[in-house]
Amino acid sequence: MTTTYVDPVCGMDVTPETAAATSEYKGQTYYFCAPGCKRSFDKDPEKYIGKSKETQGHSS
Repeated sequence: MTTTYVDPVCGMDVTPETAAATSEYKGQTYYFCAPGCKRSFDKDPEKYIGKSKETQGHSS
């Protein structure tokens, strides 16, 4: 069974084996379908992290 991750920039499903790029941010690894998505993420990670957190329904 292969674990998939959602590219936080474009929303595409990516596996660690097929990811074109990865980025570490605040202790978490993010996987990207293309180097361009990684560059966009690296410029403003909070923009994309906030987008994915909204859909997760995080509560403290």
